[in-house]
Amino acid sequence: MFLIIDAFDPTRLSPRLTPNLWRWANTDGAAAGTGVSVMASCTYPNHASFVTGFGPEHHRIHTNHVIRNGDVRGAWEVGPGLPTLFDRLSHVETAAVLGDHHLVGVMGATGAARHWPPDGDVRVVEHVDLLGYPDDAAVLPRLLAEIESGAEFVLGYFGSIDTFSHVYGPSSKEAIDAYRRIDQRIGEVDDILRLRWEDWVLVVVSDHVQDTVDGPGIDLRAHLDDDSIVVDEGSAALVGGLLNPQVLSDVDGVEGWTLLTDGNVLAWCEVGRYFGPYESPILRGAHGGAHTRDQLALVSGGHHGRRELASAVAAGPVPATYWAGGVAGAFGVRF
Repeated sequence: MFLIIDAFDPTRLSPRLTPNLWRWANTDGAAAGTGVSVMASCTYPNHASFVTGFGPEHHRIHTNHVIRNGDVRGAWEVGPGLPTLFDRLSHVETAAVLGDHHLVGVMGATGAARHWPPDGDVRVVEHVDLLGYPDDAAVLPRLLAEIESGAEFVLGYFGSIDTFSHVYGPSSKEAIDAYRRIDQRIGEVDDILRLRWEDWVLVVVSDHVQDTVDGPGIDLRAHLDDDSIVVDEGSAALVGGLLNPQVLSDVDGVEGWTLLTDGNVLAWCEVGRYFGPYESPILRGAHGGAHTRDQLALVSGGHHGRRELASAVAAGPVPATYWAGGVAGAFGVRF
């Protein structure tokens, strides 16, 4: 099982806040540590890397939205453009249960034997969260059903920590309560896994952390040519059509930038700031920049296939691009 908990800060792993995950991390042969996200430290670039084993310079999903032929498109519309874990493991029964309907496209999950939500259609989901994504309460029973179904590779995703961290801030009571609820759901997963513990390799990761927003937004549009395309992605921004990227260095709050292989530019801002033309009424937590790249990396389970994965975590930090090949290797597949 490859379980992704969006925005889980590895420093929050503890026996009091997350006792069930703590138990997984401290069983015989387990390992827990940190990983490093690709840039931007956004959800979709990292999830594309989780399943392809390559960074954005290859799968071309640098941010949650991408620039293609002068147009801005959702990363889920274009997909990773590379073979995924579902393709590599086509000889085994695979399943994906995703609490973000866009991830079906981002991760190429239609290549799994079964995936949910079907075709990434959120309209079939009975419970959605504050930001319109499938709620963890809708994800859990489907994840449990796939674990019990006999699927040999199960990929799951919970998104509530990210949602509550965005809306209330990553250190808010609401966000901390989301950690507790996630761990309670992990407890229900554990109840089923323990019935065949020796059969399972468990990988639990997060895609990024969040910073508290306590500064004003940065409106790049006010500083760039009219021909430039700006995609605001929290504490990162994707800019297309920019003839002189050096102008970004003169914008207050911009900490750095890099020229991408496709000719676009990725910028990131100082801690506490975010990219946007207005003061957001709900944005209390942000990610995307260079300061939110920490990931949870945890390997557990009772199957001997965990050993190489656990060794990688112990040697850490683990790059987001490691997991596709590492998981495939547990099935004896060279990625």
